[in-house]
Amino acid sequence: MAERFITKSEAGYYLGDRSFGPVATAISSGATDTSGWIFIGAAGYSYVAGISTMWMLPGFVLGYLLNWFVVAPKLRRYGQENDCLSLADFFEKRFKDKSHLLKITASVIIVIFFVAYMASQLTAAGKALNSIVSLNFNIGLILCAAFVLGYAVFGGYRSVVWTDVVQGFIMMGVLVIFPIYMIIQLGGWNSFFLKVANIDPILVSPAGGSVGAIGFGAIVGLVAFGLGEPGQPHIVQRFLSAKDDKSIRQGTMIAMFWVIIVMTGSNLLGLIGRVMIPNLEDAEYVFPQLTSEIMPPVISGIVLGAIFAAIQSTFSSQVMVATQAIASDIFKSVAKKQLTDKQYLTISRITMLTLGVVATIISLMNIQAVFTLVLYAWAGLAAAFGPLLILSLYTNYVTKWGAFSGMLTGASVAIIWINTPYVAYIYELIPAALASLIAILIVSKWTAVRTDEKTYDSIEHVN
Repeated sequence: MAERFITKSEAGYYLGDRSFGPVATAISSGATDTSGWIFIGAAGYSYVAGISTMWMLPGFVLGYLLNWFVVAPKLRRYGQENDCLSLADFFEKRFKDKSHLLKITASVIIVIFFVAYMASQLTAAGKALNSIVSLNFNIGLILCAAFVLGYAVFGGYRSVVWTDVVQGFIMMGVLVIFPIYMIIQLGGWNSFFLKVANIDPILVSPAGGSVGAIGFGAIVGLVAFGLGEPGQPHIVQRFLSAKDDKSIRQGTMIAMFWVIIVMTGSNLLGLIGRVMIPNLEDAEYVFPQLTSEIMPPVISGIVLGAIFAAIQSTFSSQVMVATQAIASDIFKSVAKKQLTDKQYLTISRITMLTLGVVATIISLMNIQAVFTLVLYAWAGLAAAFGPLLILSLYTNYVTKWGAFSGMLTGASVAIIWINTPYVAYIYELIPAALASLIAILIVSKWTAVRTDEKTYDSIEHVN
């Protein structure tokens, strides 16, 4: 259906012809951002760590403010004026990189981290179906992958966005109504938190029972998680596809309301589950299990729909952006022969199916928890692109080599840090983003002097 309303071009397939208003931009962005990890990963983490998980909320509020007030307006205008189809395309055009080095580097980083991210969504789907309707874990995640790939392959970006909007409203409804209903059933707010404290006082401690450097690191890491919003390619894509400045301004308020609702609701779900089902072996089953044991079948079906809405909205957006990174950004950069739009779309659809299969195979291995995979992928993307994106939009200091060094350093440090003992003290996003920023500044200064490279196009006029 969506295919009938887009032009048969890359801009139509990947950006929906830049035609989305404030509601579609904000709700789709939010649904893509707060994926299956909200119902599975975040609720499971809250089940284990308690109210300390609420430190994510101020971080996400600040991250949303930074993304919508600082990044979105200028990125949308620059993207429209220079026909940027993706974040990788923006970097290439911003720095006039005719070698395609920046576009290829950015695209490879996107694919590496997105495959892990997509696998986390399918893992969440398998757990939800297994818990609520007793469907085999592997069969559940395969069915979810097949369904999402079906509408993304043929409908393109427009089908992804409008599906996100519907799914987003379902998610919001469940995350408002379900926690309030359950807390009333448990005797109200005071009674509820007293029951949580009686199970384990650690559940109501600010740092989840951690003290000293580990406690401080835990709090800083949770806050920093939300600060990773700028630079997430699947979210930034929404700004590039927004219709006009008004869509960004009005969408900002909708987005802020969204993040407060979903972050609060998901954390309350974990605490409610700890009171109702205190002895779960796998904490990430808490919300599906709570639903299947407590709620009537009809309500369970609605909740299952909300969980799948969260999973599908993010998986579809990520597979779309990863496909664009390979089939458009990388392939067009290295191809010697110019192909038609129809040929590029065929390549894109084949690539999307291939990526979906790879993500499915990884998720079938069930290697890590959903929340762990999300934290890892989020950190790598935020560190590689966040500092560079903001500097690129607001200064003319950065050079092409500074941009390249920043992306490579941010991604590399995130991958290395998670495999060191220090990850217990501080979330990998923080050292990776700092390292990326330092690399950008030092290499830009060095290359500008050595090559007499003045600054690139001024972006000052994009007000």
